[in-house]
Amino acid sequence: MASSVPPSSHRVPSFEVAFDGGRVRPWVPADAVSLVSHADNPRVARFLSTRFPSPYTPADAADWFAFLASQDDPEGWAIEIGGEAVGGIGLRRGDAEFAHSAELGYWLGEAHWGRGLMTRVVSAVLAKVVTRWCLRRVTAYAATANHASIRVLEQAGFEREGLMRARAIRDGEVQDHLVFGWIAQAVSRNS
Repeated sequence: MASSVPPSSHRVPSFEVAFDGGRVRPWVPADAVSLVSHADNPRVARFLSTRFPSPYTPADAADWFAFLASQDDPEGWAIEIGGEAVGGIGLRRGDAEFAHSAELGYWLGEAHWGRGLMTRVVSAVLAKVVTRWCLRRVTAYAATANHASIRVLEQAGFEREGLMRARAIRDGEVQDHLVFGWIAQAVSRNS
């Protein structure tokens, strides 16, 4: 049955969640300078998908904002600290029989590494998306050499589920990845 509400008037509630040290909120085009400043770093991109360009240019930022604008309920958000977007976090939701699950990804500008911020961000976002999207499972991958990300996932309650050998090749470097899973407690569709 088709909705009688025109698509242009359909409003999805904005995504915002606070964590100790900042907040996660929607990306806005005004974040472009900050985004490029923090993302244009090969050390940041090293363990990310090649969908995260390196070098990261203003054109890449414009493409990112256009992609988010094309989504009815954007799956990527800015990590804001001190009023500045310094990183990003997002989930790619599954569909059909995988609609109860999502894949987590995140990055943080190097100036903010080593402070435990990302663990707090991941925990805060998980608490919100579980009810927002009725998720039962979140999967994350971390290169075996990415010790910081492995720590983040373990401290946020993810469990190691396996090893995927030669899962990625980035800049000629073959990367083995650990698979992590996080299972939510019972989720009510009315939450």
